[in-house]
Amino acid sequence: MKTIHDLHQTNEVVEETGKYVCAVGETKELLKGERFPACPQTQQPTSWRHAEHQHRSGEKVTEAGHYKDKDGERIELKQGDTFPNCPRSGQPTSWKHD
Repeated sequence: MKTIHDLHQTNEVVEETGKYVCAVGETKELLKGERFPACPQTQQPTSWRHAEHQHRSGEKVTEAGHYKDKDGERIELKQGDTFPNCPRSGQPTSWKHD
């Protein structure tokens, strides 16, 4: 089983200033030294990932939202989905939040 290194939980300290996306797809600008908040929608503890983080075909989606591949193809995915191959070429690709 793969270990996820870029997944942060509510109340962990933010180590890098930037935009982060929670598990339901909400984006928030966080500053280094702050703590990851609860989900803005549900107010429950959640996971956060840096918005610029890239995902690869075959990986599980940990945050719902709109994604774009390296060729500019856009899709909407739900938490638990699997990142697909490129819709245009059918080849493995990388995805990031759109």
